Amino acid sequence: MEVYNGPYLAIKYEQVNSRLISTWESSPPDDLAYRKELKEHLHIAENIKPSQIIWILENLTFKVDEVTKKWVDDSISEPIFRAGFVGKNQDGCDQVAFVVGKDVLAYIEIIGIFDKSSSRGFNPTYFATEANALNWLNGEFNTKDSNSENHNLEIAFKGTDDKGKVVFEFREQASKFYSTVTIFKTLLEQNDFMKNNVEKYSSLTPREKETLKFLVKGYTNKETSEHMYISKNTIRTHRNRIWKKLDIQYFKDCLKYECFFN
Repeated sequence: MEVYNGPYLAIKYEQVNSRLISTWESSPPDDLAYRKELKEHLHIAENIKPSQIIWILENLTFKVDEVTKKWVDDSISEPIFRAGFVGKNQDGCDQVAFVVGKDVLAYIEIIGIFDKSSSRGFNPTYFATEANALNWLNGEFNTKDSNSENHNLEIAFKGTDDKGKVVFEFREQASKFYSTVTIFKTLLEQNDFMKNNVEKYSSLTPREKETLKFLVKGYTNKETSEHMYISKNTIRTHRNRIWKKLDIQYFKDCLKYECFFN
């Protein structure tokens, strides 16, 4: 039964399964339109109180910025989570499923809304196909069992497109889709971090870079001094200069610079 048909979002409700299905029929052009449609989803979810929610992202290409991610988490996801009507699946996960579209970068931004370590909202499960998502919600597909399968990722070079861009094809088990794309997400984040911070890292002297390597591995000042054959006071001096050149205040911030080591 269709319960909403907006400019960009269509929402159906399957009463027999207590399942709300939200489909992006087309991608919203801006943040305002995106938020407006999500408010409709929240209003309907709070009225119907479904035990299952599925999002179909096939046509979504809108890139969600950091401000909107937080807004979605605070204003949409958390109120539904706190209401408590969404149930758990057979493998202990929230019964919230996302079916990914062709725009992987847009999908990566959606992943960024939900923090796996967060206790404030849902930990959704992601699928490459709607069929897999429905099977999972129906209790016919266990992600933990499927993720234990040993299959290698296949990568094939497909040539160049009409714009001269190189095209690669990745083949992976559908059950491993989320873990594969999160690897891409990590690589993209590291690439952006390196581009934005390469000048800071390059300002370090060779000895400061060597010191940084030991620090991010968890070595104490004493252990680092023993490996580098210099005094602890010298390590402290290196450390203070590293913090100043990298413009960081906390130890955890320097861990991000590990991506430069290789």
